[in-house]
Amino acid sequence: MTGPRSRVRRELAPFVGPAAVVVIYAVVRLVYIELSDSGGVLTPAGSVDGALAALALATFLLRMLSLIVVPFVVVYRLVVRILGPRARRR
Repeated sequence: MTGPRSRVRRELAPFVGPAAVVVIYAVVRLVYIELSDSGGVLTPAGSVDGALAALALATFLLRMLSLIVVPFVVVYRLVVRILGPRARRR
């Protein structure tokens, strides 16, 4: 017998991945903000801080993933869920 909890888990399962990407982006961005101290990637001497530059790149890539890819994945999965049963009936 399947209970309401298993149904909720089954319904939310396709959205766990996109939600995880957004959460990881938020954490990486907060770490970057704390470490950069609003100073950016370059040090006052003009050299590049390698670790901070890698973190900035990770933040940028996760931001693009969160703003461009995740919405398309979520919309696609919603449409498949809505139209899926109708397409199977025909």
